Amino acid sequence: MTGIKNILKGDFVKSVAVLMTGTVLAQVISYALWPIIADYYNQSQMADFNLYMRVISFIGALATARFEMSLPLPKSDSHSFLLFRLSLKIAMITLLISGIAGLVYFWVVSGTFNYFLFGLLSLLSAFFVVFINLGTNWSIRKGQFSRISYSRITNSVVSNSLRLGFGLLHWGSFGIIFASLLGYFASSLGFVKDFLSNNILYKHLKSKRKTFALATEYREFPLVSLPHVLIDLGRDLLVAFMIIYFFGKDVFGSYGFSLMMLSVPIAIIGQAISQVFFKQCSEIVNRGEAVEPLLIQTMKTLIALSIVPFAILFFWGEPIFTFVFDAEWTLAGRLSEIMAVYMFFNFVISPISNLPIILNRQRAYLILGIVNTSIQLFFLGLLPFWVDRSLENFESILWGMSIAQSVLLIYTSFLFIKFARNGRKMV
Repeated sequence: MTGIKNILKGDFVKSVAVLMTGTVLAQVISYALWPIIADYYNQSQMADFNLYMRVISFIGALATARFEMSLPLPKSDSHSFLLFRLSLKIAMITLLISGIAGLVYFWVVSGTFNYFLFGLLSLLSAFFVVFINLGTNWSIRKGQFSRISYSRITNSVVSNSLRLGFGLLHWGSFGIIFASLLGYFASSLGFVKDFLSNNILYKHLKSKRKTFALATEYREFPLVSLPHVLIDLGRDLLVAFMIIYFFGKDVFGSYGFSLMMLSVPIAIIGQAISQVFFKQCSEIVNRGEAVEPLLIQTMKTLIALSIVPFAILFFWGEPIFTFVFDAEWTLAGRLSEIMAVYMFFNFVISPISNLPIILNRQRAYLILGIVNTSIQLFFLGLLPFWVDRSLENFESILWGMSIAQSVLLIYTSFLFIKFARNGRKMV
């Protein structure tokens, strides 16, 4: 109990408050504008937008080999910045190869300008996302949570204002995607400036031998964490294509919009807690202290914060979506009712999902990721071959998938507690 009181009185709550101030403001702006924005984009255009978001998430994760997640972990800032540079070099090479592959696909396979434009916007967005991810993890290390908040507010204001403006101009799919690109660009500028300053500060630290030693020390990130996240994000991409193929673009548009709205609590609260939890947990482990009190208290807080909103969505998601976003999004509301229970458990687990990284338990967490991917591919990839591809059957499939994923997340929560109790696994 004393440990929990010290946590609550210490920097954890203060840091979460700083992050949440910016995050809440960013999401309030976003949430206030989305009912208006949704009037100017149809389900098909929303499907293009959700596909774009999944593509840049995949490329952004692949680009740095997940070394960006290691930045808060080294005891020395100089060692951490060597990892920053290494991540950026890997990203530049990855994005260059992706760009060349995209051009080859355009000339040999596709040949349509829309595919070229989609690929170009996705690649540029991924570049800025890389800098945002690197800058965010460096800021977590330095405790500069106000910088992260500013980045989020900037992204929200720029992207959502432009989505509304381009919607008024009837720019369609291009408008909503281009607005997102400009939002990422504006959001990354502070982190780019910070990197350039630090690059001068640490310009004398360019040891290939030390960089190689650090890359070897944190090899679990590209070897285990990267495959895990690529499995998750690759699955999301595959799920998008499967829903479009089996049930149509409009159904995926509603599904993606529902999932995006259900993820708002994670974006408002969960992400702030996640980043502070990562910093605090890393420091506790480096001191050789028990991390279980922090984990338990964080989970209790997340449950208390989320149970009422998700319960409301479970019972009244359809009328809420219809009222807020208009009748075109009634299906999205019905799907939100189906996914509410799963998203509740996801909200509890997501902010503490960095625990296996800190405790060197990535391999066990990778297995859970493979199981989760198998569940989704079974329900959305195999079942549609055996049933009639109607909207009613899609909803039934989604019910089964949500229940199975909820059970898996409950098991994951108990596994995390076991990890915390046993402490860091020696490599």
